[in-house]
Amino acid sequence: MGTRPALVGVVSATRTLGSLTMLAGLASSLPVALGSTGGLSAPGIAVVAVVIFGVPFGWFGGPRRRAWYQERLDRAAPVPYGATVVAREDAFEAVSRPLTVPLLTGLIVGLFIAFGTGVPAGLALAGVGGGMLSQAQWLAGEERRLGTFLLCPQAPLRVEANDPALSVYRQVPFYTAPEKTAADQD
Repeated sequence: MGTRPALVGVVSATRTLGSLTMLAGLASSLPVALGSTGGLSAPGIAVVAVVIFGVPFGWFGGPRRRAWYQERLDRAAPVPYGATVVAREDAFEAVSRPLTVPLLTGLIVGLFIAFGTGVPAGLALAGVGGGMLSQAQWLAGEERRLGTFLLCPQAPLRVEANDPALSVYRQVPFYTAPEKTAADQD
């Protein structure tokens, strides 16, 4: 692979990240839904829950994030010669495997906060996940509109400073492959 990271589908990566983050966030907020309110009133919990979910959802699903994606779409280039492309059926595992420990940590922290204070703090993760799913839906529409398969570098969760692909991870370029070519690689 050298200094080039493997390429993974943008839509599938965003959907995977969003789905798993939302699931962990909702699961860690479940104690509050089941009555562990820590003495908070129902209207108070509802207001806190809307704010905790709404702010990250707005950030990750809002126009600012869409502009970030659009900027990369506008600069998308064909897949570089010799690049390794992760097959669509392998994308979920490739993206989700590095998330296991961080999502479990978020789940456990959210559960402790929910049981201890009655605040559904995990809804922040659910908001991030919901925003990412919203962006994934928009990206899927852009893929269909452009008649292409969008790819991006598969970045590790923690990038080391001496990683030869560090600049690529920071830049987050998008690459395009014709649908036919993308299907052939599956």
